[in-house]
Amino acid sequence: MNSPRCSFSLDRREMTSSSAGDPSGLMRHLLVLRVANAEFFAAKLFHDAFAQPFPVPRENCGLPIPTPPEAWRQFVALYRWPDDRIETVGFCNWIRYNGVYLEGGLCVRPGFYRSLPRAQFSACSARGGVAQIMMDAAARELDDCPAWFGYCGDRKSYLVCLRAGYVPTGHKYLIAKWFGDSSGAERQALIDSIAAIGPF
Repeated sequence: MNSPRCSFSLDRREMTSSSAGDPSGLMRHLLVLRVANAEFFAAKLFHDAFAQPFPVPRENCGLPIPTPPEAWRQFVALYRWPDDRIETVGFCNWIRYNGVYLEGGLCVRPGFYRSLPRAQFSACSARGGVAQIMMDAAARELDDCPAWFGYCGDRKSYLVCLRAGYVPTGHKYLIAKWFGDSSGAERQALIDSIAAIGPF
């Protein structure tokens, strides 16, 4: 069986590209990037968070909808420590379906914040933490849709998602982040179609 392939490039210039106006230096050390398959980076982090195998992009992933590999969008947050060690500190997954994105698998390395220098901790907190930084970065790429949807029963994750622009939908655990100016009827039709999927 072939190992999953991942293509990306990483150097110091990329990790400083978004550091303007960041006296804490946080964004010279924290990088969010999208990869085709984040298993190499985030398998352990995901398993530690959910005690489940990593969601490798594939068809027939267990959801009652089509999930071809090309529909998946996986993001990781990488942190470069002073000794140049690179650590995965965050992960999140999106699957494109019916013109929208389904978000799931959001997790952050336990204890990461306690290890940050004080100024970087303050800067990270001011931006909503790693989870919100990842979602904000993803929103700059995955805005080719009327909405993202999430299925969130965890209170802490729910509060992070609200800060990132999600709103309740009227269906238990189902939340939506809207892009553009779709009508109320269009939004309700989307909500009902995604609610019919069940947990994702």
